[in-house]
Amino acid sequence: MKALKQSFSEYFANKRIQQTPYYLIALLTFNMLAVVTLTIILLYNLGFNRQKDRLQELVATQAVMIHVVAQQEFLLHKNLSPEIKRVVAEEIIRKVSKAHYGYTGFGKTGEFTLGKRSGDQIQFLIKQRHYKIHQLTPVPWKSYRGEPMRRALNGVKGVGITYDYRGAVVLAAYEPIPDLNWGLVAKIDLSEVRAPYIEAAQYALGLTLLLAFAGSLIFWYFLHPLVQNIEDSRHFNRMLIENSSTGLALCTFEGEIIDANTSFLEIIGVSDNQVKNINYFDLIADEFRDQEHKYLNILKKTGCLTPYETTFINANLERISVKVAGKLISMKGVPYLWLSVDNIQEYKIREAELLLSDAVFHNTSEVIFITDASKNIIKVNEAFTGVTGFTFDEVVGQNPRIFKSGKHDNQFYEEMFRAVNTTGKWRGEIWNKRKNGEIYPSLQSISAVHDEHGNLIRYVAIMSDITLQKSYEEQLLIDSHQDVLTELPNRLSFNQRLDQTLARSERSNKTFALFFIDLNQFKEVNDTYGHECGDMLLKAVAERLQANTRIDDFVARLGGDEFTLIFESIRHSEGAITVAKALIAKAKQPLILEECTLIPSISIGIAFYPRDGTDASTLLKCADQAMYHAKHETSEHYFIYGT
Repeated sequence: MKALKQSFSEYFANKRIQQTPYYLIALLTFNMLAVVTLTIILLYNLGFNRQKDRLQELVATQAVMIHVVAQQEFLLHKNLSPEIKRVVAEEIIRKVSKAHYGYTGFGKTGEFTLGKRSGDQIQFLIKQRHYKIHQLTPVPWKSYRGEPMRRALNGVKGVGITYDYRGAVVLAAYEPIPDLNWGLVAKIDLSEVRAPYIEAAQYALGLTLLLAFAGSLIFWYFLHPLVQNIEDSRHFNRMLIENSSTGLALCTFEGEIIDANTSFLEIIGVSDNQVKNINYFDLIADEFRDQEHKYLNILKKTGCLTPYETTFINANLERISVKVAGKLISMKGVPYLWLSVDNIQEYKIREAELLLSDAVFHNTSEVIFITDASKNIIKVNEAFTGVTGFTFDEVVGQNPRIFKSGKHDNQFYEEMFRAVNTTGKWRGEIWNKRKNGEIYPSLQSISAVHDEHGNLIRYVAIMSDITLQKSYEEQLLIDSHQDVLTELPNRLSFNQRLDQTLARSERSNKTFALFFIDLNQFKEVNDTYGHECGDMLLKAVAERLQANTRIDDFVARLGGDEFTLIFESIRHSEGAITVAKALIAKAKQPLILEECTLIPSISIGIAFYPRDGTDASTLLKCADQAMYHAKHETSEHYFIYGT
């Protein structure tokens, strides 16, 4: 993060952490040089002060000696004339010079000088060590040279760094000799004073650099891997942060975004340059502001915040559902918010879809159950129990074979699952068994569910109980083939049965009889007593006809007052006449109604297959004609076609 990087930069002079060993080595070398330099300076100051004290001591001793010599000479020569004083002074100079030449000096450049003022010049009285000639060389009084002698001749006593008669920089101690108006100077070149310390400094510098180089190599050898590991770790951590799918952001408590990774920027829809102009709290949807401040107070108190859901408004003014977690961190004493933000927009959409699917799953009236790849039940909906009678606890882990009704063979189930595994689905009617053992029809679909790799993971079965539908279909089938009033087979059913009988008789080369029956005077009954009585008459005749036929025979109402009978067992006219007479006799039995008593009467026309016809239309036409003849031409009310 940039804030962390800035913190490291402050500690390591805005340099990358890989350069730290070199800066530490430079700092170590500098410290060593500083220590050596300070030590040499301290030693130099100590030696310099000692040299000053020595010069002061020497010049004071020489001054005392000259003073003593001068006093002795003055005692020997009282009331001296100027000529005598000159001679005495020369004697003193002779003695001092003798002592001066006998003194081996101090150092290579150290010497005593004795001088006096002569007009505008400083006149030196003893030989000058640094001049090869024996003639004494004067120095102008106002010249910068001979400064210590000038101070002594002015009556000043002291020590300091100044210029001698050559103009060289020297450390000089000077003292006046009042008795003779002379000045005495003890001096040594400053370069000679400094020379040993400069030489020591050179040696120390070389040794320090050598030790620093050796120490740096050792230091670098051990520290460089550690620093490299730290840098690698920092780089790795930064890479993890940048490549994290979770949005990460560092904010102040006021909401200023200090730094953020790419995922966070993608969530709020801004670039790296724009994020610093955005306040974190401005991202929160208005209805969640109070909640956000409540969580912020919790974070301040506890130092961390468990994940919670909220809504951001991104740069495109789109609402983004997010999950936020936080932690309080401190850098250089300043508290910051470390936030992790996950975009759960897709999750919320999927969650809504799952909730909808779950609601549909549990509230649909159709039975739904799910199995694993091994066909073991793992989930059922509420309708499942209502239809099958089984609870979830009773079927979980069970194979759906517990629903087998026994009405299908193994081949049926093999073909069903072959279709599921081949095409991914199967749909059809199947008979299942409830918990109480009741067998019921159902319309069922089975789908195979695969994962993204194409591996089978689930089977989903959706089933509808079609018991009522089947009953309704059966009733429709019955209604379409049955006369509503008499509950006898209707014309459609009759035509189908006649076609079947014709085909069967043709194959077996057998004869059968077709009776065509009509009620006599039915219209008069309707007109006289009403249609209700007529309907009751039709029902009574139908019941009597059906009651006097065998189970293999077929009775149907074609419509109105017309009925037909198929007798596959009648092969000859004699048998047909016998049955016709019996039917007429049974039909004539009185029918007692609420308003009247009726004596039903019927007329019967008879046709034989294949004598009278080989197809349904011809055969029915012949029987109809025979019935018409029986009704209008005979008194027995039956007639066989063609007789």
